[in-house]
Amino acid sequence: MKMSVRFLWLVATVMLVSGCNRVVEVPVTAVTVEAESTVVPTPLPAVPAGKLVAADGRLASPFPSLALGFGGGVSGEVISITVRAGDVVKAGAILARLDDTDLRLAVEKAQLTLDRARLDQERAELQWEQDVADAQQSLEAAQRALEIARLQYSNTTVEEARTAVERWREAEADAKRAYETPLYGDYTPDDIKESNYKAWQNAIREREFAEMRLRDAINARSIRALDIEAREQDVAQAERKLGKLQEGIAPSYARAVEDAERELARAQAALENAVLVAPWSAIILSVDVAPKATIGAGTPVMTLLNIEDGLRFISENLSEQHVAALRPGQRATITLRAYPETPLDGTVEAIIPQTTVAQTTDARFTVHLRLAPTDLSLLPGLTGRAEIITGK
Repeated sequence: MKMSVRFLWLVATVMLVSGCNRVVEVPVTAVTVEAESTVVPTPLPAVPAGKLVAADGRLASPFPSLALGFGGGVSGEVISITVRAGDVVKAGAILARLDDTDLRLAVEKAQLTLDRARLDQERAELQWEQDVADAQQSLEAAQRALEIARLQYSNTTVEEARTAVERWREAEADAKRAYETPLYGDYTPDDIKESNYKAWQNAIREREFAEMRLRDAINARSIRALDIEAREQDVAQAERKLGKLQEGIAPSYARAVEDAERELARAQAALENAVLVAPWSAIILSVDVAPKATIGAGTPVMTLLNIEDGLRFISENLSEQHVAALRPGQRATITLRAYPETPLDGTVEAIIPQTTVAQTTDARFTVHLRLAPTDLSLLPGLTGRAEIITGK
């Protein structure tokens, strides 16, 4: 049969790097060897011809561990811890709880305060609507009264009364002349003279009555002018009152509702913070407090390692002789000591530059390899070897 290329490649790699804890570069060439056998094995995936960079390393999270405590400045007695060191949890999993009796009471109190503030605001709005309607009616009534006063003022008969006075004054003068002027030379019959006298006196009385009516008309007009002025003031006052009401209810009601809403939100947030949840998928590295312990605000409760984005195979002994051949995206095969029979696929994710002065002539660099999805139970700290295909 034909021996697989992968078998020869593995043999060559083991012979070159066995017993060494350093990075090596192995040239690989695809070869075919004839063997005398009648058994045809299952072919393995072909390995492209090229060079390999082998490096020892370990699995690690791309993020540092995090000491986690209850947020929002809450404190109190820890009533339960639901995880242990070594547990793997998903994002949102409940890790621990505080005694939240007082916090629940604070939420209920804040809710009652908010309900009262909203009820006060609703009542104020209903009263405001009624006040606006009343103010509109008052304005309309004042406007009607003003129209009536102006109409009465315009209907005042001052000019007619003045004309009557002038007419009766003329009549009085004519009657007086008729009485004082002799009808026949120096003689006027007594009956005629008496009749002219009566006519003269009647004209005097009528003129006096006309003057009295003129004075009454003038007085009435003055009174109605004052009435118009008063009605105009009533209209102006009603307009100001309506305009003030149309601005809405007092802003203190809205501020009271806003303050109560903020207080309720703070109380609810504090209640939510009494439950400690995993911010992401993680491994519990340590539990740092015991149940029934009383803790202060910000006290660390446990330490987590973020594995939300998976683990990385990290090698920190990459020689500078090989770093130039590496590129992000290059394929790699990772063989862990815990799972020697199940190599993992991966890709180069990053090559970390050297930021410190090398203590030897051979500087060392760090490479991060992203692993392909697998069903294996992987833990940070597992060690192994990566073989990176750098090209032809």
